[in-house]
Amino acid sequence: MSSVSTVRWVLWGLLVMLQGLATARPPEVLAPAVGGSVYAPLMLFQALGLPVFARGESGGWAPPSVLGWVLVAVVWAAVWWGVVSLVLRAWPSAGLLRSR
Repeated sequence: MSSVSTVRWVLWGLLVMLQGLATARPPEVLAPAVGGSVYAPLMLFQALGLPVFARGESGGWAPPSVLGWVLVAVVWAAVWWGVVSLVLRAWPSAGLLRSR
């Protein structure tokens, strides 16, 4: 595996892990943004007719279904993969990633 590929996987894993930790236990100040990062993709998938919200009374926002959580995870994994790919594309031109 090349150094760029290794860096890509490590950065991607770190970003996905941070997203997961923020979603599991968001600090109070970040809670609205984290909630939006979950519910924005769910609303798009709901508009497509997918059952992304669980059934039952919640007293507010409906919780995501299992399919909803899977789709949110896939969306954010793809977003972070794109971010890492763009960052690593810019790094070689800046001389930050050179073979030693």
